[in-house]
Amino acid sequence: MRINRRPFSTLRWKIALAYLVIIGLGFLIINISIMEIFENDMIKGKKMTLQKHAIEIAQTISNKYYNGDPDVIFDIQDLGDDVTRKEAEFTRVLVLNNRGVVDYDSYNVVGAGSLLKRNILEDVPELESVLKGDQVDPKDLYIPIRNNDNSLKRVMYTYAPIIHNKGGVIGVVFLSSSLSNIDVLLSRIRNMLNLYSAIISIAIIIISFVISSFITQPIKELTQGIEKMSQGHLDQRVNISGSEEFKRLGQSFNIMSEKLENLDKSRNEFVSNASHELKTPLSSMKILTESLLHTQIDDPEIYTEFLTDIDNEIDRLNSIITDLFSLVHMDEGYAQERHEPIVLKDLILRSIKRLQMLAEKRDIELTTSFGKDNPIVEGDEMQIQQVIINLVDNAIKYTPNGGSVWVETYEGAGNAIIKVSDTGIGIPQEDILNVFDRFFRVDKARSRETGGTGLGLSIAHRIVLKHGGNIRIESKEGEGSTFYVELPLKMDA
Repeated sequence: MRINRRPFSTLRWKIALAYLVIIGLGFLIINISIMEIFENDMIKGKKMTLQKHAIEIAQTISNKYYNGDPDVIFDIQDLGDDVTRKEAEFTRVLVLNNRGVVDYDSYNVVGAGSLLKRNILEDVPELESVLKGDQVDPKDLYIPIRNNDNSLKRVMYTYAPIIHNKGGVIGVVFLSSSLSNIDVLLSRIRNMLNLYSAIISIAIIIISFVISSFITQPIKELTQGIEKMSQGHLDQRVNISGSEEFKRLGQSFNIMSEKLENLDKSRNEFVSNASHELKTPLSSMKILTESLLHTQIDDPEIYTEFLTDIDNEIDRLNSIITDLFSLVHMDEGYAQERHEPIVLKDLILRSIKRLQMLAEKRDIELTTSFGKDNPIVEGDEMQIQQVIINLVDNAIKYTPNGGSVWVETYEGAGNAIIKVSDTGIGIPQEDILNVFDRFFRVDKARSRETGGTGLGLSIAHRIVLKHGGNIRIESKEGEGSTFYVELPLKMDA
């Protein structure tokens, strides 16, 4: 049988992709978090550093700026160059007077005062409050500026008031510094994280694809076994290795397969045995009927004998069908309809009375014995009586003429025990486990003579189990057998 392997390959890819999606989402969240932490820390550090430089410049030029010393422009340029050197970024230093007009620019931009004034005050409205002497906390300012090549870059601005002990707030030092170095470093970190994430993701796909084979292989073996079983091959067994869960799954499958195989064998044997049992009396009746039809017989006694044999075969056929119906009803789980207290002593005496005549015909001594206790059980009285009759009837049939059969009842540990013993032919040890099987006979030739159906012990066994009890056998070939029926005692209300 050819098994389609594509579903298992697809399953392996689905497992690998599922791992990839989960890990990919994890990496995405981690990368975003790392980049955000890095960027926040670097921007914060940059801001603090620029703020420190702005305050230092404001304090350094305060006197010269107040006195209008023209050398202050050189100080501003030197201080700007010094900041550029320390920050490894070009840093522009502007000095605004108390009217917001740019007086000095480290870039020496000529004639741009009004433009710079307008742009700075528009971008940083807090400067007006600083020039008025108000206490203002500097804010983060990341203003994108378009370069000559039409690309965008981020620029950080910071400021510090120029305070003189005579004139108060006489101006503002305004610094602008590019964030290109930070952006480049963040880009490198981001690229490295993406590269490592991609490498790890590819490794995860490969590893998960390999690992998934260990997951799909047991499923594949189980699927193959189930497909074969669905085609009628019930002898399938699997040998699954791997995790403990898969091993237990394989063991459960094997147990189920074995039970189904045994059930199928039992069904086939049952059908075969039932067919044979039903065919035997029908064949006998056909032979007897044909003999009457095709033979010239004038003697009425011969007719009577033939018709009696036919009537016996009909009774035997009816008995088999009745027993089969009883087994079918119990197999279908029909519960007993009556739950009534049963006094075993009274029930046994009534049952023995019905079989007394059969025992006398065989010169078999049929006796009873009861202990001091009078055990009471609960259940269906008709079914319990059927168990007693089947066991005693079976004992009488398999006991030679002149033998003995006795029935005892007593209480055990929470159970009422019915003991049926005989001095019959006994049961070989290898057959004891099979005596409750349907149509099983220890001595097939003798049972045919006695008219047994081979279903009596099986019916008795099912009834006892149905009432929550147990039935067991002790036997020795050639010496007799003893059946023990254990039934739960009736619980006091």
